[in-house]
Amino acid sequence: MNQQLAQPPIRSMGEGIAVSTLVLAVGSFTVIGASAISPLISVSLGLSEVGVGAIASVAYFGALLTAPISGMITDRSGPARMILVGLLTLAVGNLIAGLAWHIAAFYIGIMVAGFGYGAINPATTVLANPASARRRALVMSVKQAGVPAGGIVAGAVLPVLGLALGWRYAFGLSMLICLVVALSIAIRGGYVAKSESSVRIRERQGRRLRLPLGYVFGLLIAGVQVSIFAFTAIYLVDVRGYSTASAGLGVSTLLLGGIFGRLFWGWLSDLFTHHRLLVLEVLGLLGAACLIFLNTASDPLVPAALIMLGICSVGWNGVYIAVVAESSEWDQIGKSTGMSLTLINAGAITVPLVVGALVHSTSSWTVGLLFLAAMSIFATIVCWISSEKINPQTEPRGSAREPVEPGLG
Repeated sequence: MNQQLAQPPIRSMGEGIAVSTLVLAVGSFTVIGASAISPLISVSLGLSEVGVGAIASVAYFGALLTAPISGMITDRSGPARMILVGLLTLAVGNLIAGLAWHIAAFYIGIMVAGFGYGAINPATTVLANPASARRRALVMSVKQAGVPAGGIVAGAVLPVLGLALGWRYAFGLSMLICLVVALSIAIRGGYVAKSESSVRIRERQGRRLRLPLGYVFGLLIAGVQVSIFAFTAIYLVDVRGYSTASAGLGVSTLLLGGIFGRLFWGWLSDLFTHHRLLVLEVLGLLGAACLIFLNTASDPLVPAALIMLGICSVGWNGVYIAVVAESSEWDQIGKSTGMSLTLINAGAITVPLVVGALVHSTSSWTVGLLFLAAMSIFATIVCWISSEKINPQTEPRGSAREPVEPGLG
């Protein structure tokens, strides 16, 4: 009886999805929020275009270092521990960045926040991953919608707060939110994944990614996405003549499109589970077209261009995570997600720096946008050449083609 009382209560699958979405929203509130107030930080610390791009790059470099370790620990110990560690690390990073009076100290704080962001991603994937292929991409997209959702709130709130009180207070707010969410999760307690006995097997057809080659798609398309996150605010200020507050709302507009895109593409790929990779390939091509449209659009059409760009260049994530899960063994989803995040973060580190250098050296945002469009097209090509046909007769039992149904125990 005492042992039964000591066991945490069984949670619903819906709670796992909600918690995962909230945690990712909190993480992106910090990471994307730092880019949303980059015009203020740039003036205060004297950052160039390369320095602005480095904000996102440094954060994702931190995430690159912790994501693989987090994935392996999550597979071994469950998602709860890594989620709490990640949130607390995010809080510490916000504290350091907010108190920094030198560029080096500021980037150290951003990197520490990146450590936390890398820790929470594989854990939330394990926590929210459903057994049915017919729900997987939509569920993952709902979870990943927390990223643009957190960015929307950050884009709407942090520039206004930064203008009123200073950008350091924006980091203080991010730190407080991380601590409150971590405390509430710790009090609620008991977030774990169920055992192999919950696995359901169903034969699948179509194509899947050949790992690790397929991770390169994530590297390329994530580099495009993070560059868009990093430079949208300053692009709107420098090229389109927006105020800092209006540019923050522009970032929110972009991310609102990202939320819709993640849900729509996840839903669509669940309708046609045999063609998930085709959805990714279409997204790459549409993202390139939207980047070209943003570059050529007249000022009244910029909001529409931002929404379309968000739908396509930010909407890929949930489908991609579902594809990676379906290419993994049921008990290695955390590890596979961590490895995919390593490449995703590598793209997030390098591409914004390259774009910043291109824009700085050519004094042309057109060059930067066209470079991102070319990368999006190349990602589509990589997705095609790294795919292979599924042979259901050779699929091992316990494969994540129909993986563990996570629970909250």
